[in-house]
Amino acid sequence: MATETWSGIVVRATLAENGTVPRSASSSSPDIILAGKEPLAVPSVLTDPANYNNGYDNKLYIGLPNYLYVRGKNYTAGELAGYWNLFWATPNILLYPYLWEGNQLKTSGGDKNPPFAIKAGAIGASLDCFTWVPPDTSDHYCMIAVASTPDHPNPLKGVTNITDLADVLSKNANIAQRNVQMVRGDLPQVVSTAGYNQGDEGALVDLAVVFENIPKGTKYTISSGTPLNGKTLSHSDNNTLDNDFKYAWVGQDIPANWQTLFTFTLSFGSDWSGIPAGKKPKVTIRGELVQGAADRLYHNPAAYFADPHPHTRAVRLDATGGPVKLIVAGSVTTLYTDIGPK
Repeated sequence: MATETWSGIVVRATLAENGTVPRSASSSSPDIILAGKEPLAVPSVLTDPANYNNGYDNKLYIGLPNYLYVRGKNYTAGELAGYWNLFWATPNILLYPYLWEGNQLKTSGGDKNPPFAIKAGAIGASLDCFTWVPPDTSDHYCMIAVASTPDHPNPLKGVTNITDLADVLSKNANIAQRNVQMVRGDLPQVVSTAGYNQGDEGALVDLAVVFENIPKGTKYTISSGTPLNGKTLSHSDNNTLDNDFKYAWVGQDIPANWQTLFTFTLSFGSDWSGIPAGKKPKVTIRGELVQGAADRLYHNPAAYFADPHPHTRAVRLDATGGPVKLIVAGSVTTLYTDIGPK
């Protein structure tokens, strides 16, 4: 499958996107913009090409009015018209639409579907910003944005299984997620959670935890108490030696409708050597769909060859003896914004 220019409005999953599909799923969209407790004084700055690579702040203020914007770019040769949508959900690794379709936000003017008309090659944004007072929660929230046009409405409507979820997110560039939990305060120990619901299709899945910018000497535990094929999932380390690393429960045969809540607890170490200045600790838990050569998404450009098995270090092979690929179906990222060297 070759890449091609997306024929609708692109709401990027990452800053690196250039308007082509297929693309990799991500939970860190720079085009869902959380302005904070006051709207932008001049919202048109969002449509200035000079600011297109600015991801802006991503804090939500609980119990206070928050002002949010959606941005997108028209990479086609003609003007495109449609409307913006913005939704919220509590953190879930696989964001099926039933988790957020009923949580649609309105603009300050009371419009759930603010219109846009974006010229060829131009950047557009919801200049009448979305307004929201988030209720208190232990988890914080995930935001989902859609730039809907007649040819490209909400692409996830009706999706209830993991293969379709991964496929749709890779092939449609008018939808993006900003799925960051903001942890309050500089605490000696922090706890975060992320839900998981397999949906109505059983599948072989890697459940992977990616750690970035972690001070050496950190102690952590990540667990799910719901048995999966008779066993619970739990992993701990009492003294981490690296800043960036990954742990995965590989090749999990997850039945349809299995659901759980992952909890991860971290006590940060004191050795910040090796972490670039200004970078904050981040933990991402991902659902990665395992694909063999005969599977539907094996040749999708967003699929990538699996690393060697984390325990045996053997190359991972499918039933035919060919190399296994993975494609991300969803993720939750926790950014510890208030944690830093003393």
